[in-house]
Amino acid sequence: MGAWGTKTFENDTALDWLAEFESEGADALADTFQAVTDADSTDDIDADDACCALAAAEIIAAMKTSDETRLAEEARAALANYRDDIDLDHNAPLAARAATRVKTNSELHDLWEETDDYDDWISDVEALIDRLR
Repeated sequence: MGAWGTKTFENDTALDWLAEFESEGADALADTFQAVTDADSTDDIDADDACCALAAAEIIAAMKTSDETRLAEEARAALANYRDDIDLDHNAPLAARAATRVKTNSELHDLWEETDDYDDWISDVEALIDRLR
């Protein structure tokens, strides 16, 4: 992975997913949450799927809290285009489940756990989950 930071949109995979959201809107959210929430509960979520799930969850958290400051600029623009197409009541619980799954059972978690920045990453994910509840 090229760009790498503890915030959700500070990695290339999340930014690549954002391009998908820009072109597909609500369908990209549904596909992303489904990939994580439908995975076998005993399997670790792939790091790329986890990055995408956190990015999608940030979109939903921004809608729920009316605070878009944590979104990348491109995400704000795409959200403005698709806001009316996104069912917040349906997606917020899925986003919370997906982010929780990433936090507890993912390759991304394992990768971060091996770094000095783990505490920052886990705090960021926990703050995301709190905003989704």
